[in-house]
Amino acid sequence: MRNTVEHEIKDQIRKEGQITFAEFMRFCLYSPKGGFYSDRSSRINSHFGTSAGSHPAFGALIARQLEQMWRLLGEPNVFHLIEVGSGDGSLARSIVNSNRLAFPQFSRALRYVAVDYQPAVYQPTGHETDRPARDEAAFPSSGQAINSAVHWVRAEGLSSLRNVAGCILCNELLDNFPFHRFVIQSGRIQEIFVSLAGENFVEVLGDPSSPAIEEMLRGSGVSFMDGYRGEVCVALGDWIRQLSRVLERGFVLTIDYGGLAEDLYSSRNAMGTMVCYRQHVATDNPYQHFGQQDITCHVDFTSLMQLGEQRGLSTVGFARQSQFLQNLGFSSFLDNVQSQGLSAARAEFERMALMTLVEPKEYGDFQVLAQAKGVGPGCTLLGFEGQEQRT
Repeated sequence: MRNTVEHEIKDQIRKEGQITFAEFMRFCLYSPKGGFYSDRSSRINSHFGTSAGSHPAFGALIARQLEQMWRLLGEPNVFHLIEVGSGDGSLARSIVNSNRLAFPQFSRALRYVAVDYQPAVYQPTGHETDRPARDEAAFPSSGQAINSAVHWVRAEGLSSLRNVAGCILCNELLDNFPFHRFVIQSGRIQEIFVSLAGENFVEVLGDPSSPAIEEMLRGSGVSFMDGYRGEVCVALGDWIRQLSRVLERGFVLTIDYGGLAEDLYSSRNAMGTMVCYRQHVATDNPYQHFGQQDITCHVDFTSLMQLGEQRGLSTVGFARQSQFLQNLGFSSFLDNVQSQGLSAARAEFERMALMTLVEPKEYGDFQVLAQAKGVGPGCTLLGFEGQEQRT
């Protein structure tokens, strides 16, 4: 049977010539004809896990940080939490439920906007940002409470939001932004394009398709060795511009795997960080299983910080997820497992699920970046206490 996404890409190349890897990736992940993220039945759980899906403690700890953000903003009557890339709603469920129990005053102020390419709970009404969809089956334990607090919005609806006071939350989102690939040849930056040789995809080199590629790589301050192959996400510039337009006062909290430029572009990553996931199996070949595998790379947090500073988003915290969660009280959840009177097997299951959030080989080495706009100087967020503040 013909793969529709593969056919679509080949038709595009035959019609327009070689395409950037970012264009190729956009087809594979987001084509309405069968892209990986266009069909919820194929995504996330059957291909890879997430922190939010590992244990509800993740959302409960994030809720503690959000409640402090609300207090730092002066406890406004309405605190908007915009989660971009909300997926199956796991994080929304744990944050809202935790707030209701632990922070009832903050819970009354919280307005949760869950934004996704294909929201888990979505009923097109023509007024998506004005009222929540209703779907009790989505959250059988507390569906009514969740849906009364959460507005479910398609991704394109983000651009219509303005004058937000609160927090924009991005958990494991940016690693799926389409990226360009490059190689250093004789000290020059050459972009890797995708073309065809007969029916086979081939990679060809050429001058960068956008000046932003060279600008971001030069701005990283890294001296690249000859032969280095890597990735650069120029879409981060548009992303930060969009966030700065949406957010009037508050925070941006970004959680993802990646690092600072000096680590990301070091010799140990001389072949880049691109990886593909299909049914929990990782490969480095994007030219197969079109629309049936995720394509991702590590996030350049140096660029996020630099672009943010240019748009009025100051860096107020940067730490590994393990340290961030520990600062917010992760150990109390481990202690609680022992005090619940669970069977030995159940207690061990709970402990293992919790530990995935902080262990280096699981999610512990993810990075957490907090940026602020319109917030008083010198604010210290709970999740970053003891961390050197970058400005």
